[in-house]
Formats: sequence, C-alpha cells, structure tokens
Amino acid sequence: MYLSSLLIGDNCIFGQIDGQLLRPCLADNLVLKNLTVNREHKFLLNVTTRDGETNSSAYSWFIDTIPPTATIHSDQNYTNAEKIYIDVTFSEACTGQGGFKCVNSSNCDVIINGPAQVHAPSLRIMEHGIKYRLNIILSLRSMYGRIVIRMADNFCTDQAGNHFTRSNGSTIIIHFDRRPVLVDLWTSVPSYELVINGVPRTVLATNKMEDITIFLDFSIPIINSTEQILNALHVNSGSLIPIHGKIHGNRRFVFELKKISRTEIVSVELQAGSIIGRTGTPVSSVASITFLYDSTDPGVVLSTSSPNITKEFNINVIVEFMKPVFGFEASMVKVIGGTITRQVHMVTLGTTEV
Repeated sequence: MYLSSLLIGDNCIFGQIDGQLLRPCLADNLVLKNLTVNREHKFLLNVTTRDGETNSSAYSWFIDTIPPTATIHSDQNYTNAEKIYIDVTFSEACTGQGGFKCVNSSNCDVIINGPAQVHAPSLRIMEHGIKYRLNIILSLRSMYGRIVIRMADNFCTDQAGNHFTRSNGSTIIIHFDRRPVLVDLWTSVPSYELVINGVPRTVLATNKMEDITIFLDFSIPIINSTEQILNALHVNSGSLIPIHGKIHGNRRFVFELKKISRTEIVSVELQAGSIIGRTGTPVSSVASITFLYDSTDPGVVLSTSSPNITKEFNINVIVEFMKPVFGFEASMVKVIGGTITRQVHMVTLGTTEV
C-alpha cells in the first residue's frame, strides 16, 4: 500500500516509525506527515493492556512519486533494410490505464515521424509489463532518409498511480540509406601532362618517398577497422603502413608506402567487396591507381646532324634522355657563341630537338 500519512486507532501506548520512537499516544488518532518519498517505511506499534498483557503489530509501505519511463533500443541505428525491430523497456511495470498497447499503425503508443510505420501484428511481450519488441517497416519509396521513433506521453500509470513520462531514452533516430557506397582511391603522387605520339596523357610519377601517400575516401562511414582496410589493399611492391589519427569518422583512411626499389611501376588495388558501409551495403568497386617511382638520375646525350664545321646559321641539336623526363625547357640548355631560337618536341619519348 502506498501512503503519505497513517491513522492509528485507540489503546496506543507507543510506536516507532523507521526506528524512531514516537511520543505516547494521548489522542484517539495519530497522523504521520511529511514522510520521505521514494523509500520504504516501517511502522511498529506496541500496546499494553490494563491487565499487563502486551501486543505488537508491524506495518510497512513504500511512497513512490517517480513516474515510469521507457527506453527505445535498436541494434540498427544505420541500415539499408526494409524492416528493423525495436525493444521498448520500461523502468517499472506501467499497466494502469490499459498499459502499453499497439493496435495498429495509427493507434500505437510508439509514434513514428518519417517514411516508416509500425507493424502492429509483430508486437511481442518479452517480459510482461516491462519489455516489448516491435517491427518497424521502412518505406521502399525513399532511397535514404531518417525516421524519429518516440514514445507517446501519459498513456499508462504505475502501481502508485504515477503517469508515464518520456525521458531522453524515449526517442531514437534511425538512418537508412540504400544508395551505393562509393570510394575514391587516390594518391598524393604528383601528376604530369605528357604528349605521346600526339595523344595527351596524364602520368603519375615521383622520385620522393615522402610523396607516396595513399588515400581512401568513402561516401559514408564504414564499419571496417584500419587493419581490415589494410588487408583489402593490394600493392605489387613495398608495403603499406597506416597513418593513425587520420580516419575522420571512419570515412577517410591514409597509408604510406614503404620499402620499394629505386625504380618501380607501382600499382595499388582495393578489394572493395570486403568493405561494408555502416548501413550494411558493400562498397562499390573502384579502379586501381598506377604510378612511377624512380629515384635514379636520367642520363642525357647531346647530338646534331650538322658537321663540326659548317656555314649554316641554324644548327639542330638533339637532347636525348635515357628515360622519360618531365619539365624540361630549352632555357635549361646553356649555349656559348649562339642562342636558342626554338624548341621542338620530337616523337620519340624523352627526346627534344633545340
């Protein structure tokens, strides 16, 4: 029984409340006021008759002023599924006023805002008066979005008559996304524009190890660890070392390439199918990247078709490198006794006529 005061009848000699002695009963009734709430109380009454016989009686009760609350939980706060389930767990049994109920999607003590609805026939009682499980159907008309699931207010009471009150845990947000999960595999290796046989091409090349950084940028956060990402990356030379502290919410992963030979055409490939976005969708495939690492100096040879002694005013000089180079300009050629008039790129890769 839940009380805030107690009436005591005649023949009272003395009593105790929570171990504290009360004054002798001088009146017909005793009223206990201002008792501490939200705790158990014990009352002991001792009576002695005129014949010297004694008798005692004990009574206990609890004063409850705390309203019941409920927590909504889902194992899938991010999903690409058609339906998920939620658990509704009450802080105490809340069975007054009919208790928790869910008759249909429009008459349910779980309220949904967004492209989804409750599936009332799926309601299961996991623990009577305390825990319930319910399916939520997500709309297939929307590729992505979010839904807000919350408890209704004041729909039941506990045994003491306290009305249900929503708490912070009485609302959750579910994000759903059925779009493909994309990844951008790229490197910090510098790019150069090169014309080969009249066709422009972009070439990635470097002679500096510190330039070789591999980046993975995902369109949404993924559930894989850095070690799992590393296992999904395949490189034909050297080894990749993760740079920790640059994950950026599990959307960006950064690696350094180490231990490669002085000259190497390096290819990096990602096995995207083993990487999963946080909504459960596998990552889409992505093209591999290839670049040149060369730390050896290029050899160069100067030649000309003109004789050593000539009356011609213009002499063609061919600058031939032993391997492709980038950024060569005629101004890099030093001439004594003449000037460079023009520079013509020859068809042969790495050869320039001045």
